[in-house]
Amino acid sequence: MKDEQKTKRQLIAELEELRQRVADLERAENQHVQEGELLRIFRTTPIGLFIVQDGKFQFVNDVFRNITGGQPDELIGTDSRNLVLPEDREMVRDNAVKMLKGERNEPYKYRIVVASGQVRWMLEGIASVQYRGKRAALGHAMDITELEQAQEKLEEAYEQERQLREQLQAEVQWRIEFTRALVHELKTPLTPVLSSSELLYSELREEPWMSIAENIHRGATNLSNRIDELLDLAKVEIGTLKLNREALDVLPLLTGVGNDMTVVAKAAGQSLVLELPSYLPRVWADEERLRQVVLNLLINASKFTQEGGKIILRAKAQNASMVVVEVEDNGPGIPKEDQGRLFLPYHRQLSDREHLSGLGLGLALCKNIVELHGGDIWVDSEVGKGSTFGFSIPLATASHRRRGARQEAVT
Repeated sequence: MKDEQKTKRQLIAELEELRQRVADLERAENQHVQEGELLRIFRTTPIGLFIVQDGKFQFVNDVFRNITGGQPDELIGTDSRNLVLPEDREMVRDNAVKMLKGERNEPYKYRIVVASGQVRWMLEGIASVQYRGKRAALGHAMDITELEQAQEKLEEAYEQERQLREQLQAEVQWRIEFTRALVHELKTPLTPVLSSSELLYSELREEPWMSIAENIHRGATNLSNRIDELLDLAKVEIGTLKLNREALDVLPLLTGVGNDMTVVAKAAGQSLVLELPSYLPRVWADEERLRQVVLNLLINASKFTQEGGKIILRAKAQNASMVVVEVEDNGPGIPKEDQGRLFLPYHRQLSDREHLSGLGLGLALCKNIVELHGGDIWVDSEVGKGSTFGFSIPLATASHRRRGARQEAVT
């Protein structure tokens, strides 16, 4: 488009200059001097030039002749409309008349049929001049076929991209609707299973029935968590996962999640160490979503840590703008080639199958939640040396804290 605007401006400028030079020549007394100088001008310009008088070509330069593929003097005396593609003739006539009357300044595009039968695109401007004592039209034309072909290809590419984007959007929407329906269909029968298994487990005191009830309840709870992850991920994809942020004291949250997971780690023969400072600045975060991220990282670390292994939960303020939370384990580590895919939904290493249940949504959901907060998430791992998963959460600013105080006052 920029190239086309450039050619239009160039054409207008040269057309105005030529019109003035031809007008100057008309004032010369010697007609042979006029025609000789006109020939010199026409032969030195790099743009196609022609003069039409009474609808017929009276003069064409070599550039215009080369564009049309005609032989010397082949166009002279012929109807200028014969060169134009029939579908474009009326449009060319209307635009030429408007330019001659001063009602149009912009050059116009049209198609011609050259001697070989090929169709070429032209960009043309017309000006009124005196030629051999009579009114004539001075035409100034450029071959813009390559530009038009490039533009057509670009438009085709845009159209293909638009269709592909619409197709992808439709597929994403279909998957989201399917996920919603699946969540509903699974949650409905699962709810009584959860409540019944919890009641059964709390009432039984004899083995093996108590262990069986506990396994049923644990399995139902895990299934419920996986369903919730599916729904949350679908909400992220359509932008409906909302955060209820507040100026949050993150230290009690980390301590509470760490203490809860200590029991889980101990049952697996692992140790969970909390390396937390005595003070952390407040963060601007959704408490429940932040707890979800920390819990997920700790559960993953426990799954990958062998019996007798060690897990560390640590946190620190960084750069006066972020709180950084890290979960470190001394598990088997993760190969470099797999680390870039860890935060993609449904990703699982082949070696994970014996360790993990679920669909591989947890880390993908953690990534989305952290990024919705304006933070980053990462992994640092080496095979045989364990892994460290970390994320950052922005600090609450003074305006955030004032907003939180106003909300508390209202409630």
